[in-house]
Amino acid sequence: MVGWAFLHRPSWLRFAWWPVLARVRRVIYRRGWMAAMVTAKLSVSYDRRTVIPQIRRVKCRDGRDEVLVRMVTGQIPDDFARASERLAHAFGVRQVKAVPGPTYATVVLLLHRGDALRRVIGPLPIPVLPDFTALPIGVQEDGEPYRLRLFGTQVLIVGATGSGKGSAIWSIVRSLVGGVAAGMVELWGLDPKGGMELGIGRRLFARFASRDFAEMAAMLEHAATTAQERAARLAGHTRQHYPTPDEPLIVLIIDELANLTAYVTDRQLKERIKAALGIVLTQGRAVGVHVVAAIQDPRKETLPARGLFPTRIGLRLSETPEVDLVLGDGMRDRGALCDRIPMTQPGIGYVVLEGDPTPMRIRLAYNDDDSVRDMASLYGEFVGGAA
Repeated sequence: MVGWAFLHRPSWLRFAWWPVLARVRRVIYRRGWMAAMVTAKLSVSYDRRTVIPQIRRVKCRDGRDEVLVRMVTGQIPDDFARASERLAHAFGVRQVKAVPGPTYATVVLLLHRGDALRRVIGPLPIPVLPDFTALPIGVQEDGEPYRLRLFGTQVLIVGATGSGKGSAIWSIVRSLVGGVAAGMVELWGLDPKGGMELGIGRRLFARFASRDFAEMAAMLEHAATTAQERAARLAGHTRQHYPTPDEPLIVLIIDELANLTAYVTDRQLKERIKAALGIVLTQGRAVGVHVVAAIQDPRKETLPARGLFPTRIGLRLSETPEVDLVLGDGMRDRGALCDRIPMTQPGIGYVVLEGDPTPMRIRLAYNDDDSVRDMASLYGEFVGGAA
């Protein structure tokens, strides 16, 4: 066994260690199962007896256990999701997530024992040509790379001050600069805070505005016009634009979107911005005009177009109700504990995709000022008209 473990660790883990550990963990779970189900209010009283869900199978992975549970008649996976915090305390694990099982009568409980995201993730390698369906921007909680799909979506990043919104922005930019060098991508930067965030990488942006709100409105209107022209040209030929040097992918990077949608005092200018942004968000994702926007305040008053972002990244949030406001109804019960992320762990967040009810916990790569400057110096020369 020792020789096997040293000579071929993957097969030893799969066929020896994980099955043995699963048997041990099953005994541990069964020992406190009755008490956990009753205190979490997952037991059902019927015909003068108490019926509880039953453990069907336990699988172990690195840092987590997967417990297949047969539910009591009438229960749904959301019942277990709402009790996830109680179950985590009952079994002494960091977090419990409930996802639908392989049949309608089952649910899978993911019990996370450790945390693979404790350490800071450094800048990731820059792809020579970006894969727009899988941009590497961080690491999942199972230790695998997290790859963001940009084709067919718009991306919203929400987090409190110091939560790591800059990590999300620069990780996405870093995954795209190879396309900038190849002429396949154009980055447009809008930084209403005077360039505090995006200014350090100014050379990477084909178009950039940081102080003049009228200029920002004009940029958004230009993007909206481009989206409409491409849609008219591609109609009846294809449903997805593929970038070329003649017609590159346009990505609008917007830091602190609320400054454009809520805090502009000129009413006419604000209406121009909202109208152009609405066109880009609704028509741009299929024709290669994408928005990556960061915001701190997720209230409806500051972000009326929140529902037009199919991909949402929730970083550390200040209040519990903000989680469902940002990621969608019921997402906190399903495991997106954005309000529980420590201030000492910026860059950790939860990703929710349109149509997927299960949030994914990730840690975004951290790009410090020096790495951004180096990236701008190396790839800025390929940007036409960059300062």
